[in-house]
Amino acid sequence: MITRRQFAAGSLIAAGALAPARLIAQSNPFLPVETWPTASLAELGFDPALGERLIAALPNFPAATGVCVVRHGHLGFEHYRNGYDATTLVNIRSVTKSVTSTLVGIALGRGELESIDLTVGDLLPDRIPADADPAVANIALRSFLSMTSGLWWDTHDDWPMLLAAENWVENTLRQPIVAPQGSTYLYNTGGSHLIGVALETVVGRPLEDYAEEHLFTPLGIERGAWMRSPQGEANGGSGLELLPTDMAKLGQLLLQQGRWNDIQILPENFAVAATTRQSDGEGVTGGNVGVPYGFQWWVTNGTGHEAFFALGFGGQYIYVVPELELVVVVAAGFGDGERPVLTSHRPISEQIVIPAIVS
Repeated sequence: MITRRQFAAGSLIAAGALAPARLIAQSNPFLPVETWPTASLAELGFDPALGERLIAALPNFPAATGVCVVRHGHLGFEHYRNGYDATTLVNIRSVTKSVTSTLVGIALGRGELESIDLTVGDLLPDRIPADADPAVANIALRSFLSMTSGLWWDTHDDWPMLLAAENWVENTLRQPIVAPQGSTYLYNTGGSHLIGVALETVVGRPLEDYAEEHLFTPLGIERGAWMRSPQGEANGGSGLELLPTDMAKLGQLLLQQGRWNDIQILPENFAVAATTRQSDGEGVTGGNVGVPYGFQWWVTNGTGHEAFFALGFGGQYIYVVPELELVVVVAAGFGDGERPVLTSHRPISEQIVIPAIVS
């Protein structure tokens, strides 16, 4: 089985030659509300053969059902396979975490959330189990965002551990504290769900309604269902359904540091903090290179360019390179009862798309 660390680290495959020059560059891009403006790969500064190269490479990534390439605010390439098309919603799995993080930033910008340094005791005092460590009340929202809460979690069976619990918030807060908060990265979808529940409490509305009004509608995003906890709360850690081209809108929003059509959707300082290193992330194990973590986004400079990405089980990716004004989305559509062929999709961005840029 491919681990989350292997997804994050990726693997290398050969890329082809480079060719013509960029014709479209956007310092003030028009951004789509419902559909992306389009341009040819050559106009966006890619080798025109990139599309053919991507299609030829996809058999090496059997779980991938959709690929979108956006540069300078224009959609240059999209391709779907295995029964999926541009209108098929995909369960984005843990990319949901990056959506929830963005909603935290929006609430900060709107003044509905005072600070990410508020604690569990400030935000969810009534959800702390009686048998929890008393220090749990002092864990800050910031530490859940960076996966450094200090709470124990079975990182290898993260998802089964969450699903097995009757109450996701209480089960998360009931775990023993094994490290000082802020010191040790431990992947924890229970903590990501808790972020969403805390946000619901602060804004006084269901997470899905808040997201619809303040994120999805302004960006023209068509969203499907949210997964729900046994308590009926939208899962802030996994299970949201989006279209691949709408996943790209989230990447573009963060690329532009929270700005969309001259409106600051979330504060620039939060957008920057969310997509820069806040914790060590996955360490070096079994020859895989560690990948730092921001606020529910992964951070890398593996190609020599500073980049960040959202990552979901099965190979869901939103890979963003601000320096290149590039967003690459890879979607992996599969049903709840299906097990995808687990291969890292990160090389699609790093070893095929980026090397095809002529600049």
